Amino acid sequence: MRRSTRLAALFCAVLLPLGLASCGQNAGQKAAEQEKDRQAALEEAGALPLESGLSGSCTGDDERLSSVSLGTAGQYLAIGIDGFDKVHADQSYVYTVTVKNHAAETWYQVNLADYVASGETKRSVTNLSTNVENTYPGWNDSTDSSRFETSIPDTMIRQGKDALEWNVALNVDGEEVATCPADGDARLE
Repeated sequence: MRRSTRLAALFCAVLLPLGLASCGQNAGQKAAEQEKDRQAALEEAGALPLESGLSGSCTGDDERLSSVSLGTAGQYLAIGIDGFDKVHADQSYVYTVTVKNHAAETWYQVNLADYVASGETKRSVTNLSTNVENTYPGWNDSTDSSRFETSIPDTMIRQGKDALEWNVALNVDGEEVATCPADGDARLE
């Protein structure tokens, strides 16, 4: 092998990893810049991360959904639902929490579903404007059989300058049977 060919091979062997590392850094920087731009666009549209310490509650129209409380702590949305021991389903039941950010004209849906027939549960948050859904493991954290409690990451849900409005519906075996508040929306402030 000629000396110039060996030098060229050595040169390429040294520079190739440096070039790939540089490409990786550029890709990471580009992703960080895109995320920063996305966050700025959300804030401009009136969509800010949820503040810690927000809370709200409502009274329902049925003993199976007698009252609901929402609260934020850190990066989590805590949900407490009374009347859990009164819910009886053959196939499934779903608590659907709809959260409305009027400033950004965006609605979010938290679904807490128990598929009784198959024994599966599902906790998810969906941005109804984009149809992007995140699912989370876990189910009921309560030690009280009459109350359903769960806490899920709230990073998808954004608030605006005004208080978020929300409501909860209970669907049992494909039929909506209860709402909270009984009429209208509650506020998360």
